Amino acid sequence: MNRNIGMIFTLLHATTLVPPPLAAAGKWARRQAKLASCARNRTLARIDTKVCPATKRRPSITMRRACCYNPNGRLGCKPFGPCPPRSPS
Repeated sequence: MNRNIGMIFTLLHATTLVPPPLAAAGKWARRQAKLASCARNRTLARIDTKVCPATKRRPSITMRRACCYNPNGRLGCKPFGPCPPRSPS
């Protein structure tokens, strides 16, 4: 009985750690998170932002990209994707 209560508590605690908008955001949000991070062997230098203006089909969106140092010390930035034509959610 105590084991079941502990498992339920762990499950409830684990589900509250992920914020609901990120969990339900989908493919576009995961891609943006990937563009704003560096690989394991690279060091994050900065995160650049780009604002896509609002259109009739979506509000304004802030896009991010990471600029990372590789092991040789050279700086490389990931590309900004195109602005989506409609709301990504």
